[in-house]
Amino acid sequence: MCRYAGQRGMADERRFVLLSASGFPYSFHHSYIIILIFHHLDSLGPVYDDGVGTVMTARFRLPAGRSSDLGESEVARDRPSSQVVCKILLLDNTAQEFRANKQDQGQVLLDAVFKHLELTEQDYFGLQRWLDPSKPIRKQLKRVTPNNLSFRVKFFVSDPSKLQEEYTRYLYFLQLKQDIQSGKLPCPQNAAAVLASYAVQAELGDYSQSEQSPDYLSEYSFIPNPPEDFEKEVAKLHQQHTGLTPAQSEFNYLNSASSLELYGVELHYAREQSNTEVYIGVMAAGICIYKNRVRLNHFPWVKIVKISFKSRQFFIQLRKESSKSRESLLAFSMANYRACKNVWKACVEHHTFFRLERPLPPQKNFFTHYFTLGSKFRYW
Repeated sequence: MCRYAGQRGMADERRFVLLSASGFPYSFHHSYIIILIFHHLDSLGPVYDDGVGTVMTARFRLPAGRSSDLGESEVARDRPSSQVVCKILLLDNTAQEFRANKQDQGQVLLDAVFKHLELTEQDYFGLQRWLDPSKPIRKQLKRVTPNNLSFRVKFFVSDPSKLQEEYTRYLYFLQLKQDIQSGKLPCPQNAAAVLASYAVQAELGDYSQSEQSPDYLSEYSFIPNPPEDFEKEVAKLHQQHTGLTPAQSEFNYLNSASSLELYGVELHYAREQSNTEVYIGVMAAGICIYKNRVRLNHFPWVKIVKISFKSRQFFIQLRKESSKSRESLLAFSMANYRACKNVWKACVEHHTFFRLERPLPPQKNFFTHYFTLGSKFRYW
């Protein structure tokens, strides 16, 4: 059991939960999209039953078992058909099963995973394909067969020092290591060698010529298709990290990784009006447009007036510049309606998470409420 279990397992921690409902307008002064509510985690009652097992080596060990039951006292009264078994892939590459009632909200499953991991800073994480906490599980898993979800970082802070818990930084570290190893997060060779050396220091500790053979890194995988001399470069850098603790090594890793071009960017394939293939990148600081992984434009949240979508078209409306007579409107074509809704939702969630400080009252307008085509999100 991790030595931070006592701190992460406090059930009476109060926190914010972000709930979203697509299809309603969101403005500077009015919000139909996000509702922030306080709640106590212990109000959920018993949410899982720990099994017995070991899932992680090194200094952190995540609680493990064969399955977890949600709301056991109530589930026992339900028919078997009302149950759903969700297999969650954790960041240490182990899988954990959770049984839930199909009628439960997604938040129930999220809370069970958070409790299993004894995680305090929960709002940075989610279950991909980004389980909506406010919607029933049955409606969200009907497109996923089998019910396999991945626990991963959803919101990447621009400054890792803002993360309060060492355990949270450790999970960030695991996530970034996976993304770089798989090629999802592109990384230049020099930067990759530095990152790999910190990862080795965190895992193995100080370099020792008597303990480490010349090919001691041969079993590790750091980046896709590494060059021939990559391991030698990593070993050389590893020797320079003598004295760094695992926590210090992981913190240095995060600081270095946060400077990568695509750190914390959620990419969505799109086409411009000229039919040019681009990627819309959603991140903490705003929206970026990429072509061939090179950033073409960056639009901070403060410069964006409104985002909206209709069918396969996604729109970004920018504030009027002093040199222009009216606001600019950018249009992109997505692969289909769902892809369009996904990028819109990603923008709403990132803007809300990193910019919104308090909920705003909804606008009571019958026509706007019922006759809006597509969905809109207006920034203040």
